[in-house]
Amino acid sequence: MANGKSYLCDTTKCIACRSCQVACKQWNELDTLHTSNRGTYENPHDLAWCCWTLIRFKETERPDGTLAWDFLRNSCRHCMDAPCKQATEHEGSITIDAETGAVIFNEGTKDESYSKIRLACPFDNPRQGPDGQLYKCVMCYDRVHNGELPACVKACPTDALTFGDRDVILAAAEARLEEVKADGFPNATILDKRDVRLLLLLADPASYYVLNTRDG
Repeated sequence: MANGKSYLCDTTKCIACRSCQVACKQWNELDTLHTSNRGTYENPHDLAWCCWTLIRFKETERPDGTLAWDFLRNSCRHCMDAPCKQATEHEGSITIDAETGAVIFNEGTKDESYSKIRLACPFDNPRQGPDGQLYKCVMCYDRVHNGELPACVKACPTDALTFGDRDVILAAAEARLEEVKADGFPNATILDKRDVRLLLLLADPASYYVLNTRDG
């Protein structure tokens, strides 16, 4: 695996078109959810066993009185040392893909404690399906094995999502961070870059974003 693969989600380029959400559903043949108008552009209202990627919207008034309207992708961030896997009680229910490093939930998650696995996730991503199995993003590892980009990355029209070998993505993330800081966002940061494979580059303070369902 060497260092495996990683994504970079550059929120300064994200226009919240949600092409990534649609591509995820299409490629993985995920079911639909009943939704309703809640006075927000977020749709659906939460991650689900059949919704593995969700763009979150949040409005925050900055100290200078201007409005920050920030978008952030919520999905599995594929931890380098996955707490969900550590919380399992059965061998093979959660595995790490040897080529990419993707954290994969298998059919054996039916026999795991849903509450325990979900609580172990620092980003509150796992969801239980009607069949009892637990579900989340799988990094489109089947596509990657065949030399293709993950569906969400392929669909992104603004190159807010990039994907590749982890060392290359880390270097690109650091270079982009310096550009964003020089462009008027001195407090820009990359979240949890040592710990996860989905890197999030934020221009505004982290408190301006919905980082996970527990925050939303």
